[in-house]
Amino acid sequence: MLHPSLNGARACVFDAGGTLIHPDWGRLAALAEEAEGRRFEAEEMRRAFGEMLKAAGTGVQAPGAPALDQGSRHWTFRGMYGGLGLDEGACERLVCRIDTAHAERHIWCGADPEAAHVVGELKRAGLLLAVVSNTEDGRLLDALEAAGLSEGFDLLLDSHLVGCRKPDPAIFRMALEGLGVEAGEAAFVGDSYAHDALPARAAGLRAILLDPLDLHPESVCPRIRALGDLLRGEV
Repeated sequence: MLHPSLNGARACVFDAGGTLIHPDWGRLAALAEEAEGRRFEAEEMRRAFGEMLKAAGTGVQAPGAPALDQGSRHWTFRGMYGGLGLDEGACERLVCRIDTAHAERHIWCGADPEAAHVVGELKRAGLLLAVVSNTEDGRLLDALEAAGLSEGFDLLLDSHLVGCRKPDPAIFRMALEGLGVEAGEAAFVGDSYAHDALPARAAGLRAILLDPLDLHPESVCPRIRALGDLLRGEV
């Protein structure tokens, strides 16, 4: 049984980072400890990252938090470390270290534990599958390959390569055109309320918000706590 938003759908489009794949929390924690002497657990980084995304979408940040420049490199990790209490200088030093680590192996290389199963089951159910991702360097395929998730998709759209990024409705239209489906025939699953769910909904897609930390009770879109909920019907 599929999630109600997938009933009768012909396609399911996924966000990548934070949805199908996750940062290498171990490397990010090690960098912070080596460079700044701060030790963070994966779960606290994950929550800080989610709260940063919410702040980025609303424009309301915690007092004293470093300003979020969404055009800067690794801005999400700057915001995450800032939310964990590091100052701007420390965040900049860590971004430089992330650059080096990212060049060695994609920093977004952790597959969601349910991603492969969900992708496989939706494929077997006959849905067309796509990934639409905002990237800084055109390495969506590298990230999916590093996570072992590069197979099974009918279309990959990398914002850096196609020249527009979410929440621009143009990138959602590109996905629909590439899959050959109408907006109402496609679901979109992503973890950002502002950059995934709301703009997908505005573009006419069946938006589903992945909200494992329950950060968006105000959501006007259906929410799931885990990717596997897409296969579990009503949740």
